[in-house]
Formats: sequence, structure tokens, C-alpha cells
Amino acid sequence: MIFELLSGEKVTLREMRDDDLELLFDWENRPELDYLGNEHQPLTEAQISNFINHSTGDIYTDGQLRLMIDLKEPDASLRGKNDRSNLSEETDCRAEFTQSEDEVLAMTIGCIDLFEFDQHNQRAGVGILIAETENRKNGYAKEALNLLANYCFEVMNFRQLYCHIPVDNEASLNLFSSSGFEQSGTNRDWVKKGKVFMDAVLMQRLR
Repeated sequence: MIFELLSGEKVTLREMRDDDLELLFDWENRPELDYLGNEHQPLTEAQISNFINHSTGDIYTDGQLRLMIDLKEPDASLRGKNDRSNLSEETDCRAEFTQSEDEVLAMTIGCIDLFEFDQHNQRAGVGILIAETENRKNGYAKEALNLLANYCFEVMNFRQLYCHIPVDNEASLNLFSSSGFEQSGTNRDWVKKGKVFMDAVLMQRLR
């Protein structure tokens, strides 16, 4: 993985680490996010730890890739919510990261995933989470999404990325639209939210 493609003005994308366990346990088990994705049962810390430790960072091996989104210079007023100051310390399609002073001071605000990787058809689904509302609408998600898209198109030779977005998720629809994704269809009754099925918009970004 080319490091320069994964570091923007505001955020850096990196592989998961053991000390991400608490954050991922929280995010994966938030009730308001349960209707998203393909996993709808609560996950244990052991399951998440296993996911972290068995992730190779190589989408060709795992069929998926999760990267954490770190702020490069987090607002001092937000540091108390996720203080990373006490952190301890390959080419091809595996991420390469070396710890630096900037990384130690970074605050992790979310994650971005590639899933359902189809090597033959050169495509994958993409999903993104900015966990806390105070970190949204700051351009972080858009920069992270574009960093990942550039990596997929310029390094891994993807033909396309795609996503399914519930029609009531206006923020996500605007995010992906502003990042070069175009609506190509609607899947009827695609997502069950509570007791209600709703449509989802299929969006694609082609190289």
C-alpha cells in the first residue's frame, strides 16, 4: 500500500491494532447501527479481538479490509474523548505504517471498510463510520473515502466501488454523491430498520 495515498490533510488511514478493541467493541454493538451491515448480533470482545488479530491487511487474503480513521491534529477539546497519548509501541496490497510522533497524538474517530471483494470483477463494497456526531460534517469522512478510493483505483486496479444506502440516510447519500459516487438504482425493501423495511439506493464509483 502506498503510504502517501492514505494520508490526507485532516486524516490518516491505518490498519487495526490491539488497542482499538475497546472502540470497535463499542461501535459494533451500538443499537442504532444494528440495521446496517450484514452482522446483526452483538459481538463479544473475544470475537472482535479475533477479527483484529487475524486480519492480514491484505484484501486478497481476507476478502475484506478495515482501516481506522485517525485525525492528524485533533481538536484539543475532543482529546479527552479518545486520548491516544499513552499508546505503546509490505508492499503490494498490504498496508505499511510506522509509528511516529504524529501517530501517537492521533485520535481515532471512525473506520472505513472494503467488503465483498470480487477480484475477478475488480470491485468491492465500501462502508464508513464516523462514530461521534461532533466529528461529523467536518470533511473527515469525505477525505477518508477519497483516500481509500484513490488507493483502490491507483494501487489495486479496481474497476469500481459500490454501496447500498438506506433512503432515509441523507447524510450518507450526500457524502457518497460528493465523493464521485452516482446513483445507479434502487433496491426495494432492502434494509430492515426496526420492524419496517425500506429501500436502499445503489451508488457506484467507477474508475
